[in-house]
Amino acid sequence: MALLPTDFSLAGRTLEEDVYTGNGTFLLAKGTRLTPDQLDSLVKHRIDVVRVCDAYEDVRTSFPPKGSVAEQMERFAMERESMAHYVRAMAQTKALFDKVTEDSIPSLEEFTDAVIPVVKEVLRETSIFRFLYALEGSENYTYRHSLNVGMLSALIAKLLCLQDEEISMVGQAGFLHDVGKVLIPTDILLKPGRLTEDEYEQMKFHTVFGYELINRMEGATEAIAQCALLHHERLNGTGYPLGLTENNIPLLCQIIAVADTFDAICSDRVYKERTSPFVAAQLLWRAACDGHLNAEIVTRFAHYIVSLYAGSKALLNTGDEVEVIFIFKDEPMRPLVRKGEDFYDLRSHRVWDIEKMIG
Repeated sequence: MALLPTDFSLAGRTLEEDVYTGNGTFLLAKGTRLTPDQLDSLVKHRIDVVRVCDAYEDVRTSFPPKGSVAEQMERFAMERESMAHYVRAMAQTKALFDKVTEDSIPSLEEFTDAVIPVVKEVLRETSIFRFLYALEGSENYTYRHSLNVGMLSALIAKLLCLQDEEISMVGQAGFLHDVGKVLIPTDILLKPGRLTEDEYEQMKFHTVFGYELINRMEGATEAIAQCALLHHERLNGTGYPLGLTENNIPLLCQIIAVADTFDAICSDRVYKERTSPFVAAQLLWRAACDGHLNAEIVTRFAHYIVSLYAGSKALLNTGDEVEVIFIFKDEPMRPLVRKGEDFYDLRSHRVWDIEKMIG
């Protein structure tokens, strides 16, 4: 057993003893396999440390619980509800973006009505991300990407313990960060190959177009418009359109930069196939180390997002199908996986990567 600090890296670990609040209220029972939502509750109750089973003892004695048929059905019902919110929001997103294309710009409230319900749902039921990045195909990518970035941005804001008002604002801003792309020629936006230098320069204007479009929306704020303008800025000054550095880039824009990059890596595009959240998290970390992205944001987000995939099915770059069993605190991007009855610690198999999530 081990007494460890309470954080999201403990997702999947098993409690060695009952947990009580400071005033003696019972919270969780011995034997509970910790989920991200339960860990969030422990943090909110100021439970700083918990006693859990040894990592490998967890693996050998308790595979990820499948639950009874009734429990699984209840779980899937919750996920269907989340997906229903998502599908409805995507349809609304397309309709709203089409209005912008027709120069009939909706109000900020109309965009908010589309995105906030699904943002609230995903903050309540984060398992939706397990399914989003198992989806195949690049159809409706622009709308899906906008919606995903809105949800991811709100999630990151919550992980950073921002106020509810700021969480809602960054969700709105993430949703609208790419609205300027409706003014980019379709042959550039949907080009299946690499953009030429001239095409790339045209594509970069979507940030300016987005800023201008949002400022024309009734009820829009400068903070939200800035996120459209600055989400491609990088801390070391290599971004665009202004080449800003570090403290000159608002925090909300830095949050959206991380969410935008992550979703782009994990999604199928017309010119590339998606990769897994585990590989995406590794790439985010490299970008943070290279001075492009905020390291604190990347660390909190990457540790949390990969913890959601314990128990998921995945495809290795070897072609083998595996189950993600355990997320290690020291290297969450390289988990313990199971193929049949055999376990593989990807920290010891450096040439193996989780290529795709498949369920």
